Amino acid sequence: MIEEALYIAFCVVGIIQYLKGICKELSTKTWAILQPAIALVLALSWAELPYWVSVGVLAFAMSQIGYETIIQAIKKKLEDKT
Repeated sequence: MIEEALYIAFCVVGIIQYLKGICKELSTKTWAILQPAIALVLALSWAELPYWVSVGVLAFAMSQIGYETIIQAIKKKLEDKT
């Protein structure tokens, strides 16, 4: 159960970061309200949907967070050098 909770928490962060890139006009309050809702939807999907769905969501979240932490950091360093 703890493992699933960690997966879900990681996925929530990745999904919210992705959505923030699309919906830039939404306020911090909106994201705070969406966070538990997304967590509950993901928990339900983890319990009810096939395993491959949860793996796909986790892979998407990891790719989003990886993009922001690795690619964006490299891009910023390269821009700072020029």
